[in-house]
Amino acid sequence: MSSNDSDKDKGAYETPAWLKRVQEGSWEPEILISGIVLFGLFKIYPLIEEFNYFLEMNSASIFSDGTVNEALTAILKFANIILLIGFLSHILFRSVWAAFVGLSYIYKSGVKYEDLNYPDKYLRTIRKSGDYQQQIIKLEKICSVIFAISFLVFMWVAGLAVFVAIIAGAISIFQSVFPGNYDYTIFNNVLTIFLILVFTDFVSLGGLRKIPFINKVYYPIHRLAGWLTLAFLYRNIYYGVISNHKKWKVSLILFLFGLFTVVSVLFLRSDGFIFGRTIALAPYGANEYRLDESKYRSKVTDGFYSKRMHISDYVIDEEYLELFIVHTPEFEQERIMVACDYDNAKEKEGVSYDSLRMACLENFYGVALDGKLLQDDFIYQRNSLTGQDGLLTIVDVSKLNTGKHRLDLYYDMYYPEGDTTRHEIAEQIIFYKTKRLLK
Repeated sequence: MSSNDSDKDKGAYETPAWLKRVQEGSWEPEILISGIVLFGLFKIYPLIEEFNYFLEMNSASIFSDGTVNEALTAILKFANIILLIGFLSHILFRSVWAAFVGLSYIYKSGVKYEDLNYPDKYLRTIRKSGDYQQQIIKLEKICSVIFAISFLVFMWVAGLAVFVAIIAGAISIFQSVFPGNYDYTIFNNVLTIFLILVFTDFVSLGGLRKIPFINKVYYPIHRLAGWLTLAFLYRNIYYGVISNHKKWKVSLILFLFGLFTVVSVLFLRSDGFIFGRTIALAPYGANEYRLDESKYRSKVTDGFYSKRMHISDYVIDEEYLELFIVHTPEFEQERIMVACDYDNAKEKEGVSYDSLRMACLENFYGVALDGKLLQDDFIYQRNSLTGQDGLLTIVDVSKLNTGKHRLDLYYDMYYPEGDTTRHEIAEQIIFYKTKRLLK
C-alpha cells in the first residue's frame, strides 16, 4: 500500500473538528432536552386517557368496540412511563457526572487514599471506583447510552402504536366503504404471525435475516414492518447498540423488555388495574355495590362521563329524571342495522330515513326501572354538556318510595348466525329517591 493510500484511509476515519466539539458539549443539549421532555411527559399522561375517550365517543366502530383504542392508548401510556424512567435516570447520572466534574477541578489529585488511614480491605473497594477522571469518562458513556436508548425505546413503542393505528384505520375505512359483517379470523391469524416473525427477528438481533432460505421470504416482511413502525428514525441507534455489546446480553435484554412491554400493556388495558391498590375488600365489579361517579353528571369534574348512560345526580327529589343513553358506532353495523334490516327497509318507497333510524335505535335500546321494563320514549340528542350523541328519555319517578332504586340499560343483541335476539344488560345506575322539601 502506498503512503498516499495510507493518508487517504487515515483522513477517511479522522473525526472532523466540529464533530469533536459537538461530542464534547453534547451534555448541554442532553440536559436541556431531558428537562423539556420530562416536563411534557408529566403533562401528557392524563391527555392519553382523554384521547382514548375521544376515540370511543367520536370514531369508527373499530375504536368504539373497546379493544383497538384501549390497546393503542395502553401502548402510549407504556411509552410515556418508559420515557419518564429513562430521562429521570439520565438526569440522575448527569447530576452525579456534574458533581465529579466540579470535584475534579477543585481536588486535582482526587481521593488521597493514604490520608484515609483505612485498612487495605476497605481501600480496595474505594480504589475500584477509580479516580475522578475515570469516573467522569464512565458516567459520560452511561449517560449517552441511556439518552440514546430512551429515545430508541420511545420510537420503538411509538412505532408500534403507529402500526396499530394504521391497521385499525385501514380496517375502519374498508368497513365504511364496504359495510357488512366480516369474519377477521384469517386476518388476525396472519397479523399475529407477522408480529411474531418481526419480534423474533428483533430480539434475535436479525437472526431470521441470517438463515439462507428464510431471509428471502422474510425480506418483504422486514421492509413492510420498517415502513409501518417508522424504523428509519431509530434504525442506526439499534444497530449501534447491538454491534458494540455482547449479542447474548442484548438479546436477553430485548426479550425481557418485549415481554415486559406485553404484560404492561395488558395491565394498562385492564379496567381493574389500579397502581398501588391496597384495599382488599372494596367492591369493584358489581354496579349495585359501587357508586361510579361518571354516571352522575353533577359529580363529573374531569370530563369523563359514562360511556353507556348517565343521569343528573345520585339523589333525586324531582318527580322525573333525565336519562341519557350514549350511542356510538360500536354496534351499528353488526347488530342494530342488521336486526332492523336497515339496508332493505331504506329502499322501500316513501320511507322516512329519520323515522327508520329512530325505530332501529328504539328496537335496540331498552330501559328498566327496578326490574320493570319501561315504554320506549326516546328522542335523539347531541348532549352539549358531555359532547356525546345518544338518546334522551324522561323517566317518571313520582310514585317511587323514598329509598334506593335501580335503572337498567338493556341491549337487544341480534345474532344473525342463529337468527336470535338476546336481551342483555349493559349498564346499571343506582339512585336515591327522596321527597322534595317544601319552602
